[in-house]
Amino acid sequence: MEDEGAPGWQRNNYAAMLAVFLLCITFSFTIPFLPLYIQQIDPTVSGPDAAMWAGIATGLGGVGSFISGPIWGMLGDKYGRKPMLIRACVGGAVGLVLFGFATSIWQIVAIRGFIGIMAGAPAAAMALIAAGTPASKLPKALGQFQGATLGGIALGPVVAAGFIAAWGYETTFFVAGALMFSGAAVTVFMIKEPKRALAPKGSGTKPSMRTVLRSPLVWGALILVLLLSFAAPMVQPILPPYVVELLPDKTNATAVIGWLFFGISAAGAIASVFAGRVIGRIGLQRVLLISAIGVAMFLIPMGFVNSVIALAVLAIVMSLFGGFLTTSAVTLLPTVVTAAALSSMFGLYQSVQALSAQLGPAVGGIIAANISYEAAFFIAAATLIFLGLPMFYIFKRIAAVHKVVEEPHPHQIEKSVDSQTPSTGR
Repeated sequence: MEDEGAPGWQRNNYAAMLAVFLLCITFSFTIPFLPLYIQQIDPTVSGPDAAMWAGIATGLGGVGSFISGPIWGMLGDKYGRKPMLIRACVGGAVGLVLFGFATSIWQIVAIRGFIGIMAGAPAAAMALIAAGTPASKLPKALGQFQGATLGGIALGPVVAAGFIAAWGYETTFFVAGALMFSGAAVTVFMIKEPKRALAPKGSGTKPSMRTVLRSPLVWGALILVLLLSFAAPMVQPILPPYVVELLPDKTNATAVIGWLFFGISAAGAIASVFAGRVIGRIGLQRVLLISAIGVAMFLIPMGFVNSVIALAVLAIVMSLFGGFLTTSAVTLLPTVVTAAALSSMFGLYQSVQALSAQLGPAVGGIIAANISYEAAFFIAAATLIFLGLPMFYIFKRIAAVHKVVEEPHPHQIEKSVDSQTPSTGR
């Protein structure tokens, strides 16, 4: 019998997308402008050093997210993904408001670490979506979710650029905190979480995570996702100062940077929406491979540009491949665990994402400060080609041998991770 999903799964999915959209649009207020905000707080800091400090702050947030991800995941499997989504939205809102009161670089670093510890909204929302959505519709649902996430990230810098020009950084952070808190309100009043995929009462949280960590499929998938997604974030903190260096004097750099990040994120959002359909047609593993190669191929020429227009074109095309890469990666994850362990799996993914999306900028910022901007692009591409692609073929070998045993059903059913239609253990 075909899985019809949990009651109200479509409403839950759209509400989760809206909550995370609000979170991403406000949190992305800080991403492109953090180096510039650091220079406002301390005018003696140079562009490369500001990029380095922004990378360090982001890296510390990644460490916090890396540590807290599995903990929030285990709690989500036991107590629900909805409470975890509320917690992440409220924690992020508090952190953004504190940004507006910061008076030193070290305060920025500390606040970013706090936000990292409280992170996990996308992971909780993806687990919620994967638990309730019919298996045949999961790639499309996760693609739409990634589109909403990246859409928020795309609009954030543009909105922030206008707010910063009108009111300054501090007021912009206060407004961002209020908007992020509204994401928690959406979750409270619009989402009714299905209970069928939660861990059984009295089961505890440790056995679920222990079972997940013992799976070769889980480790193979997590390492693959880490190596494939580490490259692009390495160049994130160097783009704003790199743009300033390429622009003529007396140009409004804030507006240009805002629109550049809008184009990058919009391209990723559009690609994510279509990625689910493409995965269904040509297969998950093929999309992973093609998109990873595409990201690497467009990172390399970014180190040779001498104009902002050329940089923007290359970055936007790279982001198109990045949208396919991200969606195919998150679609892979539910196929390697049972439904009752979805939050644990996405909690671990949060840790992996922290290393790639947040520790990556720290590495890129350090490379830019100590070598050059151009070197960061070349090293990022080399990381993807010489580490990510070999791991892809290693994972294919693991997936050919190991299978996932279904636990929630009375009769255990085995499923293969090679299946074109992901299953969530229902």
